[in-house]
Amino acid sequence: MLPKTWGSRRLKGSVKSNPQKWIKNLIEPATLEAIFCDSKAQLARGKDQSHLVEIADAVINETDALWADLKSEQPSYACHKGCSWCCHQNVSVTWPELLKVLSYILKMKNAKSILSLAKRIKIHSQKVAGKSSNHRFDKKLACVFLKGNRCTIHSARPLQCRGGFSEEEQYCRDLLENRTVTQSTIRNRTRIGKYLVIPKMIYNSAQLGLSQALDDENLDGNIYELTAAMTILMEHVKKKRLNEITADDLAPALLRKSKGEYVTRNF
Repeated sequence: MLPKTWGSRRLKGSVKSNPQKWIKNLIEPATLEAIFCDSKAQLARGKDQSHLVEIADAVINETDALWADLKSEQPSYACHKGCSWCCHQNVSVTWPELLKVLSYILKMKNAKSILSLAKRIKIHSQKVAGKSSNHRFDKKLACVFLKGNRCTIHSARPLQCRGGFSEEEQYCRDLLENRTVTQSTIRNRTRIGKYLVIPKMIYNSAQLGLSQALDDENLDGNIYELTAAMTILMEHVKKKRLNEITADDLAPALLRKSKGEYVTRNF
């Protein structure tokens, strides 16, 4: 289980020797280590797709519980149902998180709705392929699962979505409507960024811990972009070949760094 006291676990020597690296990358090592260990223990019980969904559930539940313990000590946030200014960017996901989203969709929708959604995801993935989060903001390319400013997979949403909180709704709106100017004012220190750092750190760390646990068990520990990866998954669902999917199949959805920003391949 995750520690009740944040940061209480013993850290590895490499972490102690380079704390600035972890802060810069918004990583909290104790959370990473705890999720890594817990995920390894659960992987010992099973590694098939159904077990991976259970592991995603466990990681999300543990990280949500940690954030629940901490949020009373953090600045209040303005996020609310129907607020979707931040839902216009690439979302990084692990393989278990993808399976969790897919499992939710398959349970909530009938066959006709699933085929319709698969078509919409495919069209959307072509629009966002090769684009960074900044480009998606500039083009107002919202998440494919956003409908009427509400998330249609909210209870199954990935870790990265769960870690996004802001003190001020107007700040998020300004980023979407005029990103360049807003980011410039932050760099010039004429405005202070309003995203909460602590939840971003713990959810980032949880995702990295899960990814590393998968790698350690010779499983797919890659980080994918949600829309691109879901396109590939839905194609395999249509062909009834989901159990045959491999990391090679998902390769076009890998997030890669290009000119300092993370993008997917062009489909």
